[in-house]
Amino acid sequence: MASSSIEIMILGALIERPMSAYEMDRVLEERNVRRWIRISSPSVYRNVIRLCEQGYTVGTVVKEGEMPEKTVYTITDKGRERFAALMDEAAALPARVDFGFLPVLANISLVDEQTGRALIDELIETHLSTADRVDAMIPSYDRLEARATMELCAATYRLVAEHLKHFKEELYPAS
Repeated sequence: MASSSIEIMILGALIERPMSAYEMDRVLEERNVRRWIRISSPSVYRNVIRLCEQGYTVGTVVKEGEMPEKTVYTITDKGRERFAALMDEAAALPARVDFGFLPVLANISLVDEQTGRALIDELIETHLSTADRVDAMIPSYDRLEARATMELCAATYRLVAEHLKHFKEELYPAS
């Protein structure tokens, strides 16, 4: 079963315009959606087909010139209702915090201080450099929604880095 985030992204893309699963995959790639939602190319295809089977979209086979046939999907009224319901549900949920480095922090007391400091410093540097990379990408986005999402991501990376600095100071106080 797809996550509601994946359904929202697929149905939202189809509200913008009808498109094939390939085009949708390219749109998600261009918007860097995979930075914040786990959705592979095969998952896009599977979910578009599933949404069609559930009546949220309709697929029409088209042939353009010498190109092979492709299925172009269009959102249905039922799909628009599903999109609205999913948007309401997602907006009401608290944000999930799932940082891949949390096991490092949970076990930091099991390594010597020099190693612990080095690990925390590496985490801080990784988050700050990632924030800088995200900031550099923001001007390339035409859509306000994309820029706002990436700004939030960059700010979150900086917030994590600041928290890690504070954590390190508490864990290893100056003598």
